[in-house]
Amino acid sequence: MAISIGAIDVRRRRLLAGLGGAAACAAFPLAVRAQDPVRIGVLNSISYGPIVDRIDAMLDRIEDAGFVDGQNLSIEYLSAEGRAERLPLLAAQLAQLNVQVIICLTGASTVRAAMQATSTIPIVFAISGDPFELGLVANAKHPEGNVTGASRRTEELNPERLKVISEMVSASKPIAFLINSDLAPAATTNERIEQMEATATALSRQLVVIDLAGREKALPAVFAAMAQQDIAAFVISTEALFSVFRDQVIGLSARYNIAAIFPNREYPHSGGLISFGADIYEHYRIAGDYVGRILKGEKPAGLPVQDATKFELVLNLKTAQALGLTVPPSIRALASEVIE
Repeated sequence: MAISIGAIDVRRRRLLAGLGGAAACAAFPLAVRAQDPVRIGVLNSISYGPIVDRIDAMLDRIEDAGFVDGQNLSIEYLSAEGRAERLPLLAAQLAQLNVQVIICLTGASTVRAAMQATSTIPIVFAISGDPFELGLVANAKHPEGNVTGASRRTEELNPERLKVISEMVSASKPIAFLINSDLAPAATTNERIEQMEATATALSRQLVVIDLAGREKALPAVFAAMAQQDIAAFVISTEALFSVFRDQVIGLSARYNIAAIFPNREYPHSGGLISFGADIYEHYRIAGDYVGRILKGEKPAGLPVQDATKFELVLNLKTAQALGLTVPPSIRALASEVIE
């Protein structure tokens, strides 16, 4: 079933101005609503709430191409709500609706489901991870078939995140690495862990790997256990599912006085300590550009896959003070943004 409320949430700040769904529909002139709009689909592995701002950035670029949601553009939002097994059915629903583009968000699983559902409808993704290594494209510069998009390879930055947070907490205490092995191939997960262990060894730090697969609803117990192990800080992996529990993770970090470094600015802006990663909105903007170009007649095969190239460190000083941390001058000097 299409998540119409998702569309209302996504455009609430600039398009709907606080109106309810029915009132918003009535707000458009009859002549505009009588037109046959272009229809596209959005497939997401998690709920839309945590990524509303990202989708707004993408829709801005689609609007720049002349396609306005609610006027000459109709969007079908479908979400698996964290249940990956639902994605093939949802992708098939979008294919049956004969949308002109399927936009796949947050993870490779959405793209794979869309690829299984159609080989003709253009698919544009905005995901984290390397699309080539994930098997989504055979050639990033010259995509074949109907798939292209933009990505953030932020998992490669986990060792750098470990270095940053190591400068902010006691050297005698361990640091945890939170992952979810259900959301990546086993070989990929093992490679990420090995990289982190090698970095920890070079820093003379003890690293504790914590796999949250199947334990997402037990986060309070996980944090209580970390506190018992006297863990000083944790690095959180960038899998999409963690976005769903962002506020809970930040709250538990504060409750147990455990520092954390996160993959993107949304965390410190929500009260988390610090983030280091790619500009969370850049690859959504690229995807929006591509959707607009495809709707105007270009083919996915002619649009090379792009990686986000802008990186930023965002620091929340208020949270640092609450955790009793002194921020080294070297970290402050690296910050793209400091939240006072």
